[in-house]
Amino acid sequence: MELKMLREQYSFLAKKYSLPSFNELNEDFEIDKIDRESDTLIRVVRKVMMEKIVNSLTFLEMLINPVNTPRIYFSYIRSITPEDKKIIDELYTIFGELSISSLDLEIDYSEKKESDVVRKIYSTWKATKPNFRVIIANMRKPNGFTKKEKSYFG
Repeated sequence: MELKMLREQYSFLAKKYSLPSFNELNEDFEIDKIDRESDTLIRVVRKVMMEKIVNSLTFLEMLINPVNTPRIYFSYIRSITPEDKKIIDELYTIFGELSISSLDLEIDYSEKKESDVVRKIYSTWKATKPNFRVIIANMRKPNGFTKKEKSYFG
């Protein structure tokens, strides 16, 4: 789908349902990657948005339950503070609720309900970004973790 056409179709729906602007959604959810025409555009937009939520949920799950976690995250996981744990749990709960609320729409389509969920995802993402930033910043500089020098025992 041409970007111009996508913008026009979305703008019509945005006015009809008081949705965030195309640019606002695109900055956080990359909705410009929608590449096909659809009679249910708002559903496609919600699904693209949910990709980010589900990816974030999966990432948080890895921090909560670090089975088969890539080594790059070990230093942070070993040094998670109680404050970080609380933030991670809160984000996990919030994103989990979004994921579950989105499941209803996989069964029954309703443009109005899809629009409600798009607004909810957008507002929730905006509200949780500061806490997510804290976790990412703490991952870069894990508390109390010192890098061990590698040596060769041969």
